[in-house]
Amino acid sequence: MQILPSLRPGAASSHPSPVVVWQTLLSHLLNQHYGLTLNDTPFGDKQVIEQHIDAGISLCDALNFIVEKYDLVRTDRPGFSITVQSPLITRIDILRARKACSLMSRP
Repeated sequence: MQILPSLRPGAASSHPSPVVVWQTLLSHLLNQHYGLTLNDTPFGDKQVIEQHIDAGISLCDALNFIVEKYDLVRTDRPGFSITVQSPLITRIDILRARKACSLMSRP
């Protein structure tokens, strides 16, 4: 009797690694909300992303730290508003980015 592996060939690579997910989402969020590229930030270095993941820092917290550190301004909002508009990324922004990048399914 032959025992077959539980995963078909290539099945393990069907889900992107956490680093690739972060790179994809950060690229989208930075471009969409701040007009920046990944290489405009420290996240252009894959090791920086790996360090954040290993330290258990959420993508939202990591990106918002950069927003505060460099005093970034969101470019995706209309000009003047009476209400104060936070420049920070929200979990809803990340959810929308996951949907836009086709990363909604979980393993």
